[in-house]
Amino acid sequence: MERLKHIRSKWPLFALITLYIYLAFHAFSGSQGLMRWVDYEKDIERKEARLAAVIAKREALEAHAASLKASQLDLDALDIKSREMLFVSHPKEKTIWLDQTP
Repeated sequence: MERLKHIRSKWPLFALITLYIYLAFHAFSGSQGLMRWVDYEKDIERKEARLAAVIAKREALEAHAASLKASQLDLDALDIKSREMLFVSHPKEKTIWLDQTP
């Protein structure tokens, strides 16, 4: 009986310890815990690298699109490229293909 009385007097302490253990566990491994914070940091680094790659690709595409504007278009280069890709030439024109390998 004495032992039961002793346990009843200590139950708030046990409840408080249990609460602290619960909070400590979730502070480390919960959805907002320290371990998740480390994952967020790594995720941010990956996404920043991806963003830099996408920005570089966009800038290259914008530069390519700007070079295709009518005011800046090199008609001779366009004619040569179209003939290479379509294998087309004028009837009296001779085409000499050079080997590109060194």
